[in-house]
Formats: sequence, structure tokens, C-alpha cells
Amino acid sequence: MSTRPILALISGANRGIGLAIATGLARQGAHVLVGCRDLSKGETACKALRAEGLQVRPVELDTTSTASVTRLAERIQQSYGYLDSLVNNAGIGVDDDPTLTTADRLQRTMSVNVLGPILLTDAMVPLLEASGRGRIVNVSSELASFGLRADPDWAFADFAMPIYQASKAALNSLTLSYARQLRDKGIKVNSICPGYTATEATNYAGNRTPDQAAVVAIRYALLNGDGPTGTFANDHGELPW
Repeated sequence: MSTRPILALISGANRGIGLAIATGLARQGAHVLVGCRDLSKGETACKALRAEGLQVRPVELDTTSTASVTRLAERIQQSYGYLDSLVNNAGIGVDDDPTLTTADRLQRTMSVNVLGPILLTDAMVPLLEASGRGRIVNVSSELASFGLRADPDWAFADFAMPIYQASKAALNSLTLSYARQLRDKGIKVNSICPGYTATEATNYAGNRTPDQAAVVAIRYALLNGDGPTGTFANDHGELPW
């Protein structure tokens, strides 16, 4: 039986929740590819982790660029020949940016939050299939849940980020589609909600730490063979779509 380490790729992983996911996976013995648009920032993020003896490697990745995604898939194929876990973490929310038009907000958000996971997932499927235990984790948000949003007593019922929420609802739809399409390849696909987290992306306004937010993503990235596919969950359990 192979004793090779789990190989994981996390997009948008040089800071915030992505870095916490990378750190947590590495501390559980995984070899982690830290996806980042700026390789120097990735190297800085990985330096302290390497000092712990963790197996982390920054890799250049712009999820909205087909060329960037293709190059990385080729590098992983050449260096490893497989990929066990893909965490589609890279995401943005620019609903409140007054410098952007509505069209710009929509295009930027959908490019990163929807197109990016599609490009990256499609490129990595052959590597995930080759692993024999492929796992895809899409970092979504409970703000996209139609079930929760229909409840007037829900804690975030008045929270309004319509473009961001629409993008994460689209990501959830992709989760269901990919879970069905990839089931026969042995690849499990799930959406998770990390919760409202204090990071640069939220101007540190969240009520959770990145380490807390990362727990559910790590759990789903390391699912065993009888784990679920095609689900949406946070660290308390399944969420309504």
C-alpha cells in the first residue's frame, strides 16, 4: 500500500483562510502547493511554515487565466503525476467598491468566484482521477443559501452583497454538477462555508479566526472513502442549498 503523502493544491493561499487551510493540511502531513498570483508573496508565506518542517511549496496561479492554470497542471503532472485534494479558495467580494461600475463588479466577481473554479477544476480532473482519492472543496458562503435567506429570523437576513451572493450560489450549483459528473471517477466534490472570518478581505470584521474557518475545509479535503459528495456544510453540519 502506498505511503505517499497527500498532495493538495489551494488557490488564493498566500494569506487569510487559504493560508490557514494550507497550514492545517501541512500540519496533518500533506504536501501542500500554495497557489498565489504573486510568487514572492507565496514564498514569504511559506518561509515560516518551512521553518516548522512543513512541506509547502508556493506555485504561481491566476485562476482566471487559462494559460496560468494550464501551466500549473503541466507542472504538477511532471513533478508528481497526481493530485489528491483541490481547494477552490480564491474569491473576492467587491459589491461595496464605489470605484467600480455595477458591470465591473459583476465581471470581476464572476471571473474569480465562478470562472476560476471552473478552469482550475477542469484542468486538475485528470490529476485528481490519477490519485484514486480525488477531493474537491469549493469555498462558498452561507450567504448564498436560498434556504437560509428565506428565513427572516436568520442572523444574516439583512446582509446585502447581491453580486457576491449570486456568485457563491453559482459555485454551489457547480458543486452539484461536478459531484454528479465526477462520481464515477472516484472524485468527491463538496461546498463548505468557513463562516464570517476576520481577514483582510473582510477588513478584519469577522467573528472567526482563519484557523477556525479552515477546519471544515481541511476536513472535506481529507475525506475518507465513505465521505459525502455533493453537499454544502459548515463546521456545525450540512447547510440548505
